[in-house]
Formats: sequence, structure tokens, C-alpha cells
Amino acid sequence: MMMSTRQITICAITSLLLFLTLSSVRAQGGLSIPDLLKMKSETKDASTISVATVPVDAPVNPSEYFVGPGDVLALNIWSSAPQSLQLTVTPEATLLIPSVGAVDVADGTLEAVKKKVANLVGKKYPNSEITLTLMAPRKIVVQVTGEVYNEGKHELNALQRVDNLIALANEPPSGLRDADVYKQVMQTRLASSLRNIIIQRKNGLRLRADVIKYMATGLGKYNPYLREGDQILVPRKYEMVLAIGVSGGVRKPGGFEFVPGDSLSDLIGMGFGFCKKSDSTHGVLTRLSSDANSMETIEVNPAAILAGVEPNIALRQGDRLVVKELPELRSSFIAAVEGEVKQAGQYPITLHSTKLSEIIRAAGGFAAEANLRGATLERARLSPHSPPEEIAREQLLSSRTNLGIQDTAYYLTETALRLKGELVSVDFHKLFVEGDTTQDVTLRNYDKIFIPKLTKTVYVFGQVLAPGHVEYVAGRDYRYYINKVAGYTDDARSGEVKIIKGSTRVWLDPSETEIEDGDYIWVPKDRSYPFAYHLNTWAQVAGIIGTVATVALLINNLTK
Repeated sequence: MMMSTRQITICAITSLLLFLTLSSVRAQGGLSIPDLLKMKSETKDASTISVATVPVDAPVNPSEYFVGPGDVLALNIWSSAPQSLQLTVTPEATLLIPSVGAVDVADGTLEAVKKKVANLVGKKYPNSEITLTLMAPRKIVVQVTGEVYNEGKHELNALQRVDNLIALANEPPSGLRDADVYKQVMQTRLASSLRNIIIQRKNGLRLRADVIKYMATGLGKYNPYLREGDQILVPRKYEMVLAIGVSGGVRKPGGFEFVPGDSLSDLIGMGFGFCKKSDSTHGVLTRLSSDANSMETIEVNPAAILAGVEPNIALRQGDRLVVKELPELRSSFIAAVEGEVKQAGQYPITLHSTKLSEIIRAAGGFAAEANLRGATLERARLSPHSPPEEIAREQLLSSRTNLGIQDTAYYLTETALRLKGELVSVDFHKLFVEGDTTQDVTLRNYDKIFIPKLTKTVYVFGQVLAPGHVEYVAGRDYRYYINKVAGYTDDARSGEVKIIKGSTRVWLDPSETEIEDGDYIWVPKDRSYPFAYHLNTWAQVAGIIGTVATVALLINNLTK
């Protein structure tokens, strides 16, 4: 069928417009006819997008995230006939937008790309709202060197930051549980700097990452997103030389690497701010002189500095800040009551104020079977929450002695018992029965009160004919209880009987104590030695006598 003159004219005009469009698009982004043909396959309805969820520590910051090849974006044109398109950034860092063309997005932040696309698409679709959203980040390859366990190239996604790369590079090989490898990984982590990390970008830009500040502030500038081709250098930290520190009333006391530009407010931020018991208006900043021969102390108001009321202070290498703390509250101190009371348990005390009698009243008083003469008040030498190194140090300090072998063994036994809990000298019977208020001692944190139960017996054992419990009779001496167990055996050393106190297990002579409920009576065995022992003893004595006689004879001859 022959075409009319009007149809020929329309075809010619269409071809000319297509040619002009292709020429314009190629001039903008190098788009070829095959690119144009593939455009339809690279643009999809955004409602059909299905992307894997990528773990992130915060929403994407469009002003910090740089768009790159492989990023998946959703373009929405909100008009009377809305459109949703899925766009993938090409390897040439362009976006191919139907009816608009190729848009160069190289080295552009997500924020800048949003504005650029909205401007270009808005010209094609006036009076429409244009939105561009990151749907899935691209995969990138970056290289890390320095103080990491696995130097080299690593694959991540573009939403991950410098700290994610360092964590990945310090992971031991998958499935490897070797103790030496684990130790090496931990040593590497401890040796690596977290405040002076160097980022070298492909465009020549050099940045410094500070993971510690990022953790304290959450600002992405201290821990930027990674980009393809980044080279990361993790240097060794020299904490002992350059450390700054904060302690006292902050949430995370500790030492940190010093970085030029650090301020006192930065240091408080690295300590995660003030804790509940902080006296934030009072602090002390100490710093060494330039020759390290003197110490300067500066009184500061940390709260006022953070509020901007007082000027910030630039830190120097070795500076230390101590934030004062308020006195601890009542609820921080406790004493425990155990044994024969009506309501055993832990009770709050006021430091330097609460008396023993107050705690007993709080516990409901004594039970009917309470043995007040055997009651004890035990005081902790160390807090139950003391770290193992503090306990080990106290044990070593307590081992300092120049005693003989026998005395040292006894001393170390007593010391071990003391570290478990030191007894406070107090007589419960005098306080609560006789009313002697001088025995009403002031309690301390972690004190433990133990009220034993009346046994109504005395236990007799050792060299007696029928060892066992004997009913307690007040005022009776040890002989009464020995008779009750049928007397001594033939091997008994009756002159060396010992009374072992039931509450403390202290050994005493019968003349040193009155026998009380729950005490023990010990009768030792007579020592018997073989004939060879006696023969050897007499031989030694004879040798000494002979030596003395020889010396005397010699002296007598010399004086004649």
C-alpha cells in the first residue's frame, strides 16, 4: 500500500526528532542505540522491587552517602498518572531515566543526586513531585592494611563504615578455634588505633576516622561510609605515650589515644557523659609540664563547659580529668543477718550511722533458740565484688613474713581465714541481755551477722573412752564433761586438754575460758616414740657431753 504525502511527512519529522534526541543523549552520557534499546530492561516498576535487607546502625544520611555503580534507586513521579521506576546505577556511574536520558551521578552524594534528578525529571513532568530513594546499596571492595589480623581486600556494602571493615579484618578464619590464633587476634585488636585511622580515597582525598568519637557522638564524619577503591590504614596506637584519660563520675572511665584537636568536652563524650552519682560541676584536670618534671592542677566545671557557659579547654598529651562524685546513697550499703532471727536477710544501712541493735530490730529480733554467746559479727576485708587481681594482691601482701616455718604456716592459715571475713570484737550477750551499750558497734557495708542455734550440748572427743555430745550444764568445768564420757584412755595427755570455742574455733586452755553451749573439748594423745628414737637422742647427748669434757680437759692443760 502506497503511503500518502502526509504520512511520509510525519515519518520524516519523527526520524529527525529521534536523531536529535539520540545526539543530545550521547552528548550527555555517551548513550548508544544499544543502550537505548536496553533501557526498558533496566527500568522496572518500583512496586516490584525486592531487595535484601542490609543491617545498618542508623538511617542512611543522604549528605554522607556517595552514590556509585550498582546502587539500586527508586524513582517516583507523583502526578495524575504516577510512575514508580527501579533504576540501577551503571558501571559508568550514570542513571538511565526513560524519556529523560542518562544522568551523570559520579562522585555525587545521595542528597545531591536527589536534587539533580528531581530538577531534570521535573522539567519533563512539570507540576509533579519527584522523589528518589536508595533501595539497596551496592557491593564495594576496599583494602585495609596495618594493625589488623587479615590485611588485604574485603567485600562489603556501601552502607558499612570504617569500624565495620576493621571488625571484619580482625575476624579469625571461619571455623578456626585455635587458641594461639585467638590470642593473636586479641593482641592485634588491642594494639590497633581506633582514633587515627587513615582513609585514602581514589580521588586523592585523605580522611581520618575516629571510631571512639563516633561511638561517643554518633556523628558519621568520624566514621564515614566506605567507597569502592578506598585504602584504609590502621596504625599501631601508642597509648602509653599519648594517652588522655577520664575517671570519676562518668559512665565509662578509661584512657584513650590523644589526637591533636581534642578538647575537654570531647574527653567527657568519650567517657559517655556523666553518671548518676556525678558531681558534674566539679572536676580536676591534671597535666604534666613540657619537661614532665611538674604537675599542674586545674579546677574545672565540666557541666558549664558542656553547656557552653564556660570556654572549652584544648587538651594536651597526658591530660587526665577527674569528675568528682557525690557521696553514695543509703541504698548502696547493706548488712546481712543470718541464723536465728525472725526475718533473716539483707538490710540497708546508713554508712557510719547504723548500729548493730538497729539491724537486729529490723530483722524482727532473735528466735527462741538463738545462741547469743556464740553469735558473731563478720566484716569483709574486701568487697564481694572485688576483682580477682585485688584479692590476689591482698593475699600477696599478707604473705610478707619473716617468721619461722611453724609460725609462718599458722600465720598463713589465720590470714586465709581473715581474708574470708574478719571478726568484730562484740559480745552479743552483754549487749542484748545485760544492756551494755558499749557493745553496740557501728556497722559497715557488707557486714554479716550470724546468730547460731543453741545446741545444748558440748562435744568431747580425742583420748576419752566414749567420745560424743554431752548435755550442756552452765557453770561446769571440763572435768565434768570428761567424766560424762567415761574418763580418759591410757594414752591421754590429761594435762593438755584444750577447749575449742564453738563460734570461732579458737583453742584455749581450760583456765582461759568458761565452757559454753556448743563448745568442744579435745583430749590429745600421749606421744610414744620407738626405741631407735631414744637411742639416737642419748647418743646425741653423749656426744655433746664428750665434746664438752674434751674442751674442758684442753683448757685445763693449757692453764698449767
